[in-house]
Amino acid sequence: MAVTNESERVPETPTTPVSKKSKMSTAVAIRVQRRMWGGRADTWDRHNDSGMTKVASKAIELADVAPGMDCVDLGCGTGRLTMVLAERGANVVGVDVSAEMIERLEAQPVPEGGGSVRGMVVPVERLELAPASLDLVITNYALHHLLDPDKERVVTAAFTWLRPGGKLVVADMMLGRGTTSRDREIIATKVKAMAKKGIPGYWRIMKNAGRYLFRVQERPITPEAWSRLLTRAGFVDVTTTVVVSEAAVVTGVKPQV
Repeated sequence: MAVTNESERVPETPTTPVSKKSKMSTAVAIRVQRRMWGGRADTWDRHNDSGMTKVASKAIELADVAPGMDCVDLGCGTGRLTMVLAERGANVVGVDVSAEMIERLEAQPVPEGGGSVRGMVVPVERLELAPASLDLVITNYALHHLLDPDKERVVTAAFTWLRPGGKLVVADMMLGRGTTSRDREIIATKVKAMAKKGIPGYWRIMKNAGRYLFRVQERPITPEAWSRLLTRAGFVDVTTTVVVSEAAVVTGVKPQV
């Protein structure tokens, strides 16, 4: 397996012009994410809860991966999805902003008879891949960290990267700003669960509340908003599967020519 750094570019994907202010906001967000995930690489796998495991399993199920498929895993971390796809015979590029995460991905052997794994250290927001070069674009619990305009740009880019008939699978935390009964129910359930843990739980409540209110690091949007992004980009057969209260999997297919 070989790591590709951000400076090693593949053919550029056409993108919508981005304002200077938007570029600056994205650059700041990338710096924050790189620092955060680099510091969590050693402990991340131990801290994933059962809900995230269920979401990842559903994403793999809906991906319909087959041997020989060419795939990219956006925000791959240490490779929870990447390695499963490779074990099933796919050729997978794992992309993450953190070099430390990619190092841990690369340290894992692919079973004999599996596909291949290649790591790329590059922010998802700046990823460039060749048009019509992939059968599957998949991501798990990563894109809610992106700014909203960058979410849309990634979905649009994914449509370009995919071959006709290819699939985009977005598995993520999906909730809005507390304006719906679903949002309020999810928030109340999370607060009650953390409060039961005593002082550490109250600290997490305060920390997560700040992130949620000010959209720092975590910027989830609703399943409906994700569906609109996929539809606007040109995907068809857009479906939503709720896995746990705060997370769902949204999928779409690039139309056949």
